[in-house]
Amino acid sequence: MTVQPHTTDFINPSARVTPTNLFMRPNVTEHFWGYEVRANEQVFDIAVLMRALSGFFAAAAFIAALGVWLLPSMVFAASAFGTKLTVSVALMCCVLLLARVAARGTQVRIQFDTSAGEVREVVDGAFGTGLVLARYGLDAVEAVEVVGSREHRSFGQVQIRISGIGAVAAGDGAISALSVLRDRIANDCGLESAGPLREAVWGGPWAA
Repeated sequence: MTVQPHTTDFINPSARVTPTNLFMRPNVTEHFWGYEVRANEQVFDIAVLMRALSGFFAAAAFIAALGVWLLPSMVFAASAFGTKLTVSVALMCCVLLLARVAARGTQVRIQFDTSAGEVREVVDGAFGTGLVLARYGLDAVEAVEVVGSREHRSFGQVQIRISGIGAVAAGDGAISALSVLRDRIANDCGLESAGPLREAVWGGPWAA
């Protein structure tokens, strides 16, 4: 499970809008094959909680695997060694599986590979390598929009609409700074760069 600022995080339209002004540039990293966009907003949700719980249970299973060998042999009757070995190996397998989940990143990055002509949703793997969650062609992008936040009018999110998938968040930051990123993505996808700001439908950072 991964973390991505939700594109359909609707809030009460009658909620009071705070006048707080935010200026934050979108987080874009250049690569030889294209560029990568990651969210500025840090989201704490079930994916982060799952990662923490996996780490806790991995540590508990590792301690249990070692603790099996500290038990008296008579507990396992005549087949003490074989039983202990089986239990400890099973626990170590659980440790490896849980550790892999705990070590994997949770924040989704969007990669625009202009050399290969594709868009990728990527998270950090267990050993620092990128793990591709989804892969689309640049021609599958139907629209690129800037969506303003209801909570903070100066903050927004770039969303790309994938054919058959829907909206995918592709960076966030100050509204005034997102138009450049939107135009760049639209140009790379063969779409018109200019486009009006869409009405806010996203809760934005620190939304209750």
